[in-house]
Amino acid sequence: MALSGVQKTVLVTVAVVALVIGATVNKIMRPAPLDQAQLAQSGVFLFDAPRQIPDIQLTAATGQAWGKADLQGQWNLLFFGYTFCPDICPTTMAELRQLTHALPAEDREQLQVTMISVDPNRDTPEQMSSYLQFFNAGFTGATGDPVELAKFAQALSVAYIEPDTSEDNYLVDHSGQVVIVDPQGRYVGFIRPPLRPTELGQLLPRIMARQ
Repeated sequence: MALSGVQKTVLVTVAVVALVIGATVNKIMRPAPLDQAQLAQSGVFLFDAPRQIPDIQLTAATGQAWGKADLQGQWNLLFFGYTFCPDICPTTMAELRQLTHALPAEDREQLQVTMISVDPNRDTPEQMSSYLQFFNAGFTGATGDPVELAKFAQALSVAYIEPDTSEDNYLVDHSGQVVIVDPQGRYVGFIRPPLRPTELGQLLPRIMARQ
C-alpha cells in the first residue's frame, strides 16, 4: 500500500529525531577528551603514537618463561624495581595496590601490574613470588638475564645501574616511573612518581577507554 504524503513526512521526521537522539546519547556516553595539562599534573605522560617493544625472554615469578606475549590481551602497568629495595619499591607497589583497588571492577579485570626486577642475582622466582604475595593484589613479576633486562629497560626508557653484587646488602639505583603498555603490547606512556592513586583511579579508565 502506497504511503500518503503525510505518512512519508511523519516517517522522515521520526528518522531525523532518532538520528538526533542517537548522536546526543553517543556524545554524552563518549569519554571526554583527555586534557594533556591535567594528565601532566597527575604525572601521566602519553605519547602521540605507541612505541613498539622488542621481543624479550625473561622468567616470571612463577618460574615460567615470560615475554612480550604476556603483555598482550590486557592493559599493563610495569614497575622496574627489586624486592630488597628499602623504600621506593615497597612504597610504589603499595600505591599501585591502592590504585587498582580504586578502579571499577571491569577496569581492574583488564589491568595487570607487573614488577620487573633489576636484581636477578637475589630475586629468584621464589623470592619474587613471596614478595608479591605480601601485597595481595594479584601482581605478577619477572626478571632474568642482565642483557635481556637491559634491552627491555632501554626500550621503555627506564634507567638503572647494575650493582656490585660482591658487597653485602647492596642497593640498586633505578628510576621510579611506571610504564603503561596497551593490550597490543605497545609502550604508550608512563606515570612519573610520586604516584597519586586517587587521581589516577579517575584517569586510568579514561586512558584505557581510548582503544
